[in-house]
Amino acid sequence: MIVLGLSGALTHDPSAALFIDGKLVAAAEEERFIREKHAKNKRPYHSAKFCLESAGVRSEEIDCVAFPFAPISLFRPDRWHFAKRYWYAPDRAVSAILNGNRHFRRNRHNVFELMDKLGIDKKKTPFVPVQHHLAHASSAYHLSGFGGKTAILGIDGKGEYATTFFGYGENGVIHKIKEFFDPDSLGGVYGALTQYLGFEMLDGEFKVMGMAPYGDPDRFDFSRLIRCDGKSIEVDTGMVNTIGLRRYKQDGIGYYFGNKMVEWLGPKREGDEIDDPYVHYAAGMQKLLEDISLQLIETYLGEILRETGKICFAGGVALNVKLNQRIINLPHVKELFVQPAASDAGTAIGAASYVANKAGDRIEKLDHVYLGPSYSTEECINSCKDHPQKPAWEIIGNAPETAAKILAEGNPVAWFQGR
Repeated sequence: MIVLGLSGALTHDPSAALFIDGKLVAAAEEERFIREKHAKNKRPYHSAKFCLESAGVRSEEIDCVAFPFAPISLFRPDRWHFAKRYWYAPDRAVSAILNGNRHFRRNRHNVFELMDKLGIDKKKTPFVPVQHHLAHASSAYHLSGFGGKTAILGIDGKGEYATTFFGYGENGVIHKIKEFFDPDSLGGVYGALTQYLGFEMLDGEFKVMGMAPYGDPDRFDFSRLIRCDGKSIEVDTGMVNTIGLRRYKQDGIGYYFGNKMVEWLGPKREGDEIDDPYVHYAAGMQKLLEDISLQLIETYLGEILRETGKICFAGGVALNVKLNQRIINLPHVKELFVQPAASDAGTAIGAASYVANKAGDRIEKLDHVYLGPSYSTEECINSCKDHPQKPAWEIIGNAPETAAKILAEGNPVAWFQGR
């Protein structure tokens, strides 16, 4: 079976992935082709085109297109939870109930247009939506290569409405144990503090993680942002994950945190200085993320971990290496697989693997991530010649020795070779 996964048609990190008979043969992010970080609101045209061409697959040979965003039924708790928690923004609350799948419809429209552009016949090629967090879960579990019962963890900002996923995989089937819904989101709170600290949300979270070791995590009590009883979380939406009139606004820009947080912590960070008190804020947020995540892992996945010791992790928060270190150091964890493309870019892989698995294909273990385009020496030289700034280039005989010398002199080296 040939399954093309497409992600991010209306959001961020658009990507494409191609599975043939259960094997991931190509995957790429759109940003790498258009040279625009995160490629926000772009369709994964170039990445999809690359996947098909590199595998020698014609558009008419595709059995289905998988997409990691699905309609959410009104009979599920997702939309009702959103409406209840955002009661102070009645327009958003009512819309979640009466028009809660509008984002899915817009995404689907964009994907259909993209399929037309790629020459994929919509009438003959099924479009299969997969719930966002199931796509994350599949990208981790099905490609981990783990046998036996495996705990699955998914944490990000949010998908359709879900923000956090606890489950397990067994015999190729993913089972949900528990989900949390927007606005109760660990990833969302971390992103809000990322904005407060002067970085771009959905991009600068790694900088907050990098700031954290310079601060005292106990200097400020960040537990007031998220109440956790060990079984559930509740975000103070007056502080963070804020919408509507409660949002903090500056120079006409509305932020994902509220005036209430500015009253508590002071003005948002400006400029490039990494200093007191902001390093302590980063440290406090990092500690909060780790502590709550570990509490919830014990509650919902502890029994499975004591049984098998295996856990898979995906979602944007899975890129937080300090949290991953805490997870792998848990006494019952023997093996941890973090999906290398843990962000939404990896959901193209997840949606396609989920659909392929449901159709009966055995998904092969991900042994490497060299799945994108490669460039020859000649192509690299021509790119230098064609670039308006005409960067200097030189063919080096002994690249390792030259790189070692540059590093020894205290200079940085960026190394590209093959894919």
